[in-house]
Amino acid sequence: MKTFIQMNYLKKITMAMMFLAIPLFIVSCSDDDDNNGTSDSNIVQIAQATPDLSTLVDALVAANLTEALSGPGPFTVFAPSNAAFAKLDPDIVNDIISTPSLLTALLTYHVASAELTSDVLNGSVQTLLSGQSLSVVNSGGVTINGTANVTTADVLASNGVIHVIDEVLIPEDFYAQTLAQIVAGSPDHTILLSALAKPELAGLLAAANDPTQNLTVFAPTNAAFEGVLAALGMTSIDDMPVETLNEIVTYHILGGAVTSDQLSNGDVNTLLPGIPGGPEYEFVTVDLTDGVKINNANVTAADLKAVNGVAHVVDAVLLPSYIAYSVGTIAEVVQFNKDFTILNAALRKAELLETVATADNLTVFAPDNAGFVAAGITSLDGLEKEDLTPILTYHVLGAIVKSADLPASGIAATLNGANLYLGYLNQQRVLINGLTEIKAVDIEKSNGVIHVIDRTLVPPAPNVVEIALALADQGEASEFTVLTSLLASDAYAGITQALIDAENVTVFAPTDDAFEEISEVIPTLDEAQISTILTYHAVGARVFSYNLVEGQVVPTLNTQTLKVASINGEAITIEDKTDDPANVIEVNVHGSNGVIHVIDKVLLPNL
Repeated sequence: MKTFIQMNYLKKITMAMMFLAIPLFIVSCSDDDDNNGTSDSNIVQIAQATPDLSTLVDALVAANLTEALSGPGPFTVFAPSNAAFAKLDPDIVNDIISTPSLLTALLTYHVASAELTSDVLNGSVQTLLSGQSLSVVNSGGVTINGTANVTTADVLASNGVIHVIDEVLIPEDFYAQTLAQIVAGSPDHTILLSALAKPELAGLLAAANDPTQNLTVFAPTNAAFEGVLAALGMTSIDDMPVETLNEIVTYHILGGAVTSDQLSNGDVNTLLPGIPGGPEYEFVTVDLTDGVKINNANVTAADLKAVNGVAHVVDAVLLPSYIAYSVGTIAEVVQFNKDFTILNAALRKAELLETVATADNLTVFAPDNAGFVAAGITSLDGLEKEDLTPILTYHVLGAIVKSADLPASGIAATLNGANLYLGYLNQQRVLINGLTEIKAVDIEKSNGVIHVIDRTLVPPAPNVVEIALALADQGEASEFTVLTSLLASDAYAGITQALIDAENVTVFAPTDDAFEEISEVIPTLDEAQISTILTYHAVGARVFSYNLVEGQVVPTLNTQTLKVASINGEAITIEDKTDDPANVIEVNVHGSNGVIHVIDKVLLPNL
């Protein structure tokens, strides 16, 4: 860390109180001052009349000390010139002037409570700053604290004497920089600084730059960041989600200033809240057995004090528990990939992140952010653990199944208890449940494998009949009210029960508009004919749209057949026993025991 101005916080408060009772300093000489004669003007008046002491006068006014310095004294004031103040970092000067306790302490360090002319100045001079003295050498000129020179001596005032000096005197343990300024001034912490500079971390930067805060920062070096980035296969902090970066940086901050001699073995809460199912706040573990260790990191430079706390340099990036146990696992991919921020949030909310990180032999079909949106999930608001758990576990297999080992049967059991149905298309494309495509495969980690999917999988409804009933109960958006009214009648209860009991069934479901097209025909049909029509819409197998082939003849439950008349991209037509084919207008509505395809025409068999 580069040299910085420092100050003990307790001393600042003590001196602020003390100075209410004693006059302060700061003056300079004007051309009219006679160094050998006593002036009728007091120290403040002389300073105000001296252009080269205008910064000092501004400081006195800001600290409300002009009245004290105008008192009877006597005082000796070592008065820094404007050029002396200009040598300081402007940000540091602003910090001092904007913090009265800092300013008071700094000014009192330039004042002695006696009139000490240059002929008696030598050795140790006690200042008004408690416990702090100046070291004066008077030999061919007066030098203070080894570097500050008296450029104009013995400017006599009615209440003391002023010596103009060419440097601002800095007390021991005086800390005027903020934590943010310490980081900004260190060439070993440019990555930490770039993290704090991100808009999403503006709150942390503001706190680190606020002189009124009281914080401890464990500051990882550039080498520490480069080490963790290399372990994650990244080259920059820009590669990781900013939400994760924010959590990591927050984890390095304690809500109070703790110096190294105040640390003790054990756990200390950070400012980072825990995730659901974890502790209220994430904590670091201090180990003083051999030096100072914070978690797995060594403190390589301790007690870099600032006006708003203290920094300790560490040689490794500290990781919150839920990130630490994720490294190298499936959960690492979720937490450190910008495309999985919704999945990451969902796993946390469902308290499943640790399971995905620590359970062995998993296969996860991971929807990216676009996959959640494609399934209509744009926010997790209103979704609780109980809502998310069945959805998320439906994406996980309890064994490692790489793309080359996907089951030939097309059926895979999930941790949810329900099956996934895989369809193998040309060019090695794989669809799940007819709607979701695998877009990237075989991301291997220590506890399993990830396949990325383009649409969140939704666990199937109880059965195809209940799906139809639900779609018929949607108010103005209702469909299938005619179909479900038929299935609900006693006359066709056997058909309904057969559809419920079927292990695998496909239903071509006509819309209400489709039934309207034959509204004049239905009254002419008897129950047996209507039964034949209903069973003509069901196939005794689970047939997704991608299983259909143009020209294919499909047997139905009434022992007659349907024919796939045409397939043109996603446009599919089904031919019945008339010359008017039905258009499939929605495909692959997935149920626990089958699948529904919506059609715009009632299919008519031979009656």
